[in-house]
Amino acid sequence: MATAFLILDIQQGVTGQILDDSTPERESYIRRLASVVKAAREKSVWIVHVKTAFRRGFPDLHPRNPSAQRVIQTGKYIEGDESVEFHPAVALHENDIVITKRRVSAFGGSDLDVVLRSSRIENLVVAGLITSGAVLSTVRQAADLDYQLTVLEDLCLDRDQEVHDVLMNKVIAKQANVLGSDEWLARL
Repeated sequence: MATAFLILDIQQGVTGQILDDSTPERESYIRRLASVVKAAREKSVWIVHVKTAFRRGFPDLHPRNPSAQRVIQTGKYIEGDESVEFHPAVALHENDIVITKRRVSAFGGSDLDVVLRSSRIENLVVAGLITSGAVLSTVRQAADLDYQLTVLEDLCLDRDQEVHDVLMNKVIAKQANVLGSDEWLARL
């Protein structure tokens, strides 16, 4: 069964929110993620970069959605804005797939499921930001769509470490294999 490595929201606007530019944690996380992406690519794993972006004027966000209202107030995440550019350390390669999503889940308002099924991808490995947001929503929807799932715990982050831990150990673990990135790479 073919595998795709989904890298969620490693874009300037999100990394700037969750990881302060000057912290060693950010540099360590980004370096580790870039290293795992490189190793996965060398093992012929499909790399899929997923970003959040909206149309100018936000016609794709409903006014009743509280999360949408917060996005609109920032004025960010508009197609073409710096906030939707991928972090340069996790560079795109010519064979990588780029998916633009319009909701929290990588499947929401995107063609991700069509691309994966057309390419006969059945295994998804998930990493990225934010555990209580894109990671959780993507894993739950992917499980409902019958994908085999692995979540790389050390390559997912949340603003709140306790929330991250509870989600990984009590929620996500019920629908996915939760592994460290080194263990996953060793299994390839």
